[in-house]
Amino acid sequence: MTTNKDFTYTCPKTWKLFQEGRTKGVFQLESSLGKSWSKKLGPRNIEELSALIAIIRPGSLKAFMTTKAGSKSMTQHYVDRKNKIDEVTYLHPSLEDILSPTYGVLVYQEQSMRIAQKLAGFNLQEADGLRKAIGKKKADLMEEVKEKFVEGCKKEKIVDEETSMEIFSWVEKASRYSFNKSHAVAYAVNSYVTAWYKVHYTKEFFKTYLDFSSSKPDPHQEIYELVSDAKLFGITVKIPTINNYNIDFRLDGNCIYFGIKNIKSLTGVNGIKALNSIEEVSHQTDKKSSEFTWMDVLVYISPKISKPVFKALASIGFFKTKNINLSRNEALYQYEIFRSSVNKTENKWVMEHYEEKKWESLKDCLIDLQPTRKNGGGTFSVTRSQAIENEIYFLDNPPFSLEDDPRWLIEQEVKLLGCPISLSRVESSDTSLANITCKEIEGGRHGKNLFLAGSINKVFNYTIPKGKSKGKVMSFITVEDESCSIDNVIAFPEVREKYEFVLYENNNLLFNGHIDPKDHSFIIDTIHEI
Repeated sequence: MTTNKDFTYTCPKTWKLFQEGRTKGVFQLESSLGKSWSKKLGPRNIEELSALIAIIRPGSLKAFMTTKAGSKSMTQHYVDRKNKIDEVTYLHPSLEDILSPTYGVLVYQEQSMRIAQKLAGFNLQEADGLRKAIGKKKADLMEEVKEKFVEGCKKEKIVDEETSMEIFSWVEKASRYSFNKSHAVAYAVNSYVTAWYKVHYTKEFFKTYLDFSSSKPDPHQEIYELVSDAKLFGITVKIPTINNYNIDFRLDGNCIYFGIKNIKSLTGVNGIKALNSIEEVSHQTDKKSSEFTWMDVLVYISPKISKPVFKALASIGFFKTKNINLSRNEALYQYEIFRSSVNKTENKWVMEHYEEKKWESLKDCLIDLQPTRKNGGGTFSVTRSQAIENEIYFLDNPPFSLEDDPRWLIEQEVKLLGCPISLSRVESSDTSLANITCKEIEGGRHGKNLFLAGSINKVFNYTIPKGKSKGKVMSFITVEDESCSIDNVIAFPEVREKYEFVLYENNNLLFNGHIDPKDHSFIIDTIHEI
């Protein structure tokens, strides 16, 4: 078992994960916001990781500070200074030793306290009083603390009165949004540890997080994001089958298989009952589940489990094996015919004669049920015989196609598993014109005139608050293809306005655009329907 004492916090692979923004499942940074800013900042040590966790708080993102580099959020100032885009400056040279670890940006509450101690001679209790006063935002209390701060600065004689008032005003504004460093560092340590496990025990990491997806507010969205992220690490998540199943998510090589209880309709006792039924039949017939034929499933298993459970299993391809070469629709169709054409008395006859008759198909079984056969049958009613004759006709002449339409497959897997597993949504469309994949974009490929075929998973519209485009709306789009999903596809206002009518969830589109060399976003130029 690895413990914190085994971590030196210098693992290059772990820091690379932060720098690439692959932080799904990483403590405090698994949201789109966390992934995006982790990639922009590119933390290299616990100090920078701690700052990252602090500056992506709503306050820091909304707190704008004007310097020679322009008006930017505290978050953007920190990132640009760390990445040497902007010069690191200080309001006064005396602040350098306190603010140099955070590139001149006041990030932590403790920095405000140290400024008060150094410039105004505050003791720890007084400095903590400054922190509390700023947090309470009470004008009378702030005025009292300000007066005390300015008077203290006069005594210490490090800065003049005008500078002291300027520094206090700046500290007051910044501290409203600053974070507690002791918390940030503790969070950063936990963040690093989870990232380290993701890098070094990747399969176990994803399996564990999938296990706990049910505790998330939106389990299906969590599963979707984890399955997509797993693809980036060479791990495939697969559907369980009757010859490869478990009650929970299960590791097998570089694959993770869904558990029975992770299928909608099979949560809780239903999943356990279905699994027990399969194992019971296996024991009774002395057959491994991998040896079951479709008739074994219909005759022995289908009567033991409820209709919703059986249909859910058939809809995700649970019964499709080398011995059962039926489409999912065909399996559902035959199951419905078997249920409707075989009553309880007839079912008993089928069970009693199955080993003797060894029917290879449902049609053979239904033919033998009829009393018109030489050896008699399982039903002794002319009405029932006619009903079975009708079912035989519909077996041979289904009223609709039993082929599995890709869109239907995707719909069933999303409904029952949380996301498409067998194929991606976009695979139901013509993707031949695409010349780049989501995984290649995520991996850092650059270029212009790129064509990305993808399905929209989510659209976030953002109203620009200032500048030339103030009031206009741009879109941040999450797009998926068979390789993975990415959430950095951008439609600026002009493009969004032109193609707004096609920007909706689950729509398959061909995005023509280019990669922004600065933040690696895919910028849309034109959109084509596919």
